[in-house]
Amino acid sequence: MTSTTLVRTFLDHVFAARLDDALALVAPDARFIGTRPTPSPHNPLYGTFTGPQGARQFFAAFAQVLAPGVFTIEAAFGEGPHAALHGTLRHTSRQTGKPFASDWALVCEVRGGRIALYHFFEDTEALREAITP
Repeated sequence: MTSTTLVRTFLDHVFAARLDDALALVAPDARFIGTRPTPSPHNPLYGTFTGPQGARQFFAAFAQVLAPGVFTIEAAFGEGPHAALHGTLRHTSRQTGKPFASDWALVCEVRGGRIALYHFFEDTEALREAITP
């Protein structure tokens, strides 16, 4: 399986609410980064989360902050252990009910058939506006 196919499979599992299947594709020392690697008291999605348990925390924070909506992959490409995907998303803030729409990009590295790096990029200003009361 190519790195790009593995990452797409991971995302398919996540959005089908099959988190345990997704986490089976995560390396023990994987780093999951939600836009910025340093945590923020204002947004639990920010920071670096490590390994399958960290990935579980990252997606739990996502579910706490946002109600999933549309997540579209427009393109995916890669070479060797590297995979990059991009697209658009539209979710809703659970706290405010405001929409959060953004272009997004995901950069990953796969080692030994598992995701070792997952770095997600999105419009942080649009996210801030959506989650701020």
